[in-house]
Amino acid sequence: MDLLPPILPRYPQAVDDFPALAEEAREEDDPIRSVAVEGLALEGADLSGLVLEGAVFRSCRLPGCQWQDCDLSHVLFQDCDLSGANFSGSRWDRCALEGCKALGAGLPDCRLGQVSFRDCLLQGANFTGSRLRGAAFQDCRLPAARLSQCLLSPAAFTRCDLTGAQFFHTLLKGVDLTTCTIDGLVLSEGLEELRGAVVDLWQAAGLAKRLGLIVKE
Repeated sequence: MDLLPPILPRYPQAVDDFPALAEEAREEDDPIRSVAVEGLALEGADLSGLVLEGAVFRSCRLPGCQWQDCDLSHVLFQDCDLSGANFSGSRWDRCALEGCKALGAGLPDCRLGQVSFRDCLLQGANFTGSRLRGAAFQDCRLPAARLSQCLLSPAAFTRCDLTGAQFFHTLLKGVDLTTCTIDGLVLSEGLEELRGAVVDLWQAAGLAKRLGLIVKE
């Protein structure tokens, strides 16, 4: 699936004290535009309500930071640790995460449009109730990730580990899962979520067994 990539500033302003910049932006109710943040180590900080436009975060450690109700537009997170971060209720437009570690990250009730995740570790990440209007996951690990009650319109998963991922009440119609590991998906009893999904023969055989069918070879 082709997504619109983020438009990043050619000459961003290097930021040495991002917490101070974030606090000033919130006090003044101003967006943070055209900045580059590298090597930042910030744990559990309250960054909620920020508006970021054209921002790049590289090699940053941001575990447990609070990003609730943020508005992220044309933002890149590259080689960052976002484990345990809380992005609940945030809005993402034309953003990208590349090579990021986001174990148990919280993204419930978010609005994600034209967002790509590449080579990211998203084990246990929570997307419950989010709307993904153009999202691509490529070479990502999502075991036990929670994608229940989501809207995927459209979304793509390429070479992803979805072992034990929860898609309860999330329709997968038109989603191609043939390159993914889908063992132990958490679905409703009748597997209605998979109606119209694209799977290969081996995957179909495993899913048929969950419905009580006997597959003869």
